Amino acid sequence: MIMNNIAKENRRILKKCSFEILLKFLISICYRGSLLVIPILWAKVVDYATAHNFSSSYRMIIITIGVMLFYYVSVCLNQVFYYFVYNKMYKLYSKLAYSSFINNSIHSISRFKISEFNNIINNDLDIIVTFFSDTIIKVVQIMEFLIIYYYFYTIDIKMFIITVIVSLTMILILGILNKKTGKLNSKRKQALDKKTTITHEVFNTVKEIKGFYVFKSVNERVKEKCSNYLKSNATLNIYSTVIKQIVFIIIETVRYGLVAYGVYLFSIGKMEIGSILVIYTYYTKIIENYEIIGTLTSGIQDAKVSLNRLNRLIEYRGTSENNDLVNKKDYLGKIKFEKVLYGDKKDPILNDVSLVINPNTITVITGPTGSGKTGVLDLLMKMNKKHSGNIFIDDIPYEKIDDATFYNLISLVRKEPNFFDLSIKDNLMLVGGNFKEVKTVCQSLGIHEEIMELKNGYDTDINDSSSKISINLKRGIAIARVILKNSKIIMFDEIIDTLEDNLQGKVLELLEEKKKEHTILIISREENILQKADKIIRFDNNKIKRNLKMIKE
Repeated sequence: MIMNNIAKENRRILKKCSFEILLKFLISICYRGSLLVIPILWAKVVDYATAHNFSSSYRMIIITIGVMLFYYVSVCLNQVFYYFVYNKMYKLYSKLAYSSFINNSIHSISRFKISEFNNIINNDLDIIVTFFSDTIIKVVQIMEFLIIYYYFYTIDIKMFIITVIVSLTMILILGILNKKTGKLNSKRKQALDKKTTITHEVFNTVKEIKGFYVFKSVNERVKEKCSNYLKSNATLNIYSTVIKQIVFIIIETVRYGLVAYGVYLFSIGKMEIGSILVIYTYYTKIIENYEIIGTLTSGIQDAKVSLNRLNRLIEYRGTSENNDLVNKKDYLGKIKFEKVLYGDKKDPILNDVSLVINPNTITVITGPTGSGKTGVLDLLMKMNKKHSGNIFIDDIPYEKIDDATFYNLISLVRKEPNFFDLSIKDNLMLVGGNFKEVKTVCQSLGIHEEIMELKNGYDTDINDSSSKISINLKRGIAIARVILKNSKIIMFDEIIDTLEDNLQGKVLELLEEKKKEHTILIISREENILQKADKIIRFDNNKIKRNLKMIKE
C-alpha cells in the first residue's frame, strides 16, 4: 500500500499538471475516436457497394479519407501533448526526489546505497511518470469499450452479452495474475539494485582488486549478482508474455466464433456484410485494448513498487512546514546548546551538552578523536536530529528559523571538501559573488598565484585528475568558497589543521579580521590555532570538560 505522504505528493503534482493532462485527454479522444469511426465508414462503403449504390459508396470513401487524415494529424498531436505532460511531471518528481534526499538527515541517508539511489532517481521516476502519462490515453481506450459494447448491443443482444462476459472474465484474470507480476517486478528491482551495487564496488575498489589480485573472486560475485538479475528479469517477462497470449487466444476464439455467427445472420438476412467487418475490426480493438489493460494493471503494480521506493526518500525528510516561524532579518550569530543529547542514546555522540558561543569571536572546539566535537557541527547544519535538549541561534530555537534563512545564516567547510563538476571559478561563483570578488578572496588567502599557474587558471575543472591540483590548494579553494558565502556563522571542521603553514597563516589572519562581523567556530587540536581563540571548549568522552579555558576576555 502506498503511504499517505507519497499519495499526497502525487495529488499535488497531478494538480499542477492538470492543464496539460486535460489537453492530452482531449486530443486522445480525437485520436482514438477517429479509429472507431473509420470501420463504421468502411462498413457503409461496403454496404452501399453491395446494394449497387455506388455514388453513395464513393462519397463515403471521400469522407473516410478525411477522417483518416484527421486521425494521422491527431496521432502527431497526441505525441506532442504526451511530452507536454511527461516533461512537466518528470521535472516535478525530480525536484521532489532531489529535495527530499537533501532534506533527509545523514542518518536517514545512510539507509541508501548509491546504486539504490541511482535506480530511484533514474528508473523509478521514469516508471512513475510514464505510468501517469500513459494512463490518460488508457482511460480513453477503456471508454472505447463502452462504445464497442453499445455497437454490439444495437446489432445483436447475444453478441453484446457474450462480449461483456468475455471482457469481465479477462479483466478478472488479468487482475489476479498481475498481482504476481508485481511481486516478480519487485524482486527484479531488488536484484538490479544489487547488480548496480557490485558495479559501483568494482569501480571504487579497482586499485585493491589489482593490488591484491582478487579479480577471480570479485568476478564470481559479479557473475552471481548478474545471474540473479537476469533470472528475475527473464522470469518476469516470460510470465507477462504467457499471460498476454492466454488472454489473446481466448479473445481470438470468441472473435472468430462471433464472425461465424454474423455470417449465419447475414445468410438469413438479419445482418449486413458491413456489420461483420465492423465486428471483426472491433474485436481487433478489443484485443488491442486488453493488451492496454494488461499493461495498465501491470503498470499499476510497477508504479506501486516505484512509488514505494520513492516514498523511502520522502518519509524521513525534514520539513519547513512550521506555522510558528520567527520572522527576523538581522542575526548576531550567538549559538547556545542546552542539555543536548545526540546520537545513540546508549552511546551518545553528545551527552547532555550545554555551551554558549558568542558572536564576533573565534571559538575553538578541541578534544581527542571521537569525543563528540563534530557532533556540534552536524547538529548546527541540521544533518541529523537531536534526541533531547534545545539549540538556539540568538535565543531563537533553531527549528523555528526557516531553511532559506537558516542556511544563509550558517556555513561549514569540512576537512575533506567535495566540489561540483565545474571549473574553479564556477565552483566559487556558485555560492555567490562575481569573478572580481572571487579573485580578491583568493588573493587574500594567497592561492591566486597557484591557481593562475594551472594550465587553464580559474577555468580549470577542479575534479579533473589530469589538472594535478594539490590537496592544499583544493582545501584553500574550499575555504575561499565559505568566505565568499559570507554567512554570519562560519564553521571549520579540522580543515585548518591540514593546511600548509603559509596558507594556514593567511587563513587565520583573515578570520581574525572576519570575526568583527561574524561568529567563527573552529574544530582543531593544533596549539597555534588554539592560541588564536577567544574561547576554547574542550570535549572529552562526549561531554564538555568543566574547566573551559578562556584565552581572551
